[in-house]
Amino acid sequence: PGSAATAVMTMTWASLVSFVREPIAFVMGLLYPLFMLILFNAVFPGEMKGGITFGEYMLPAMITMGVLMTCLQILAISVASERETGELKRLAVLPVPPWAHVTSKCLYNTILALLNVVVLMVVGRFALGIALPGAARSWGLMALSLVLTIGSCTALGMAVGRICPSSRAASGIMTPLVIVFQFVSGLFLPLSQLPAWMVHGFSVLPVRWSAELMREAFLPATAAIAEPTGAWETGKGLAVVAAWLVGGVVAAIILARRDTVDR
Repeated sequence: PGSAATAVMTMTWASLVSFVREPIAFVMGLLYPLFMLILFNAVFPGEMKGGITFGEYMLPAMITMGVLMTCLQILAISVASERETGELKRLAVLPVPPWAHVTSKCLYNTILALLNVVVLMVVGRFALGIALPGAARSWGLMALSLVLTIGSCTALGMAVGRICPSSRAASGIMTPLVIVFQFVSGLFLPLSQLPAWMVHGFSVLPVRWSAELMREAFLPATAAIAEPTGAWETGKGLAVVAAWLVGGVVAAIILARRDTVDR
């Protein structure tokens, strides 16, 4: 009972509680990016091209990876699980507007993504000594990149969750894909160290551009030398991620309407 806003907050809270109570999701969504940041900072203490340390390079990369895992992988598994267990069917017969479920997932993803960003930046700054952005433009670019990345990953996660028959199927599909994305999108290694065919072939995906936009926000201008073109491609990156956001929203709407499980 209550308003639609009450339903949204209730479902958001239920999703957050479910996330905390699921050890694998909690570890992979929050602790794994933090562990990788600490590990790479300790294993590779030297400098890279552009006069930055590997830890400085990894901080924006792990922020991107954290958003990718929580907003795409974990959400897709969560939606597939709700579909499999009949939660969407039960929700469909309640006096709750359909948009309330989508809104709750958007809030849930935003909270987890921001929590991930705050934890990584706090640990990176005060435990590892990694400098944070100083200019207002850098913070603005970081915020815009986060909004587009969270939005596109959320839409794609909702779409993938609708086409997977079970949570195991969603996990089986998303886990290897996310692992591949990490290696081919410059999250673990600079793009300049990857084969040209790999860089160009996977540049159609938003992960590469989200990571580059985040690097531009966090790193000095000299770090652009490690990029494939030797410069930041801000406009192109924003356009690609925005295009995936629009495409993901369209796909999620079409797949949700064609899915008969909650009719």
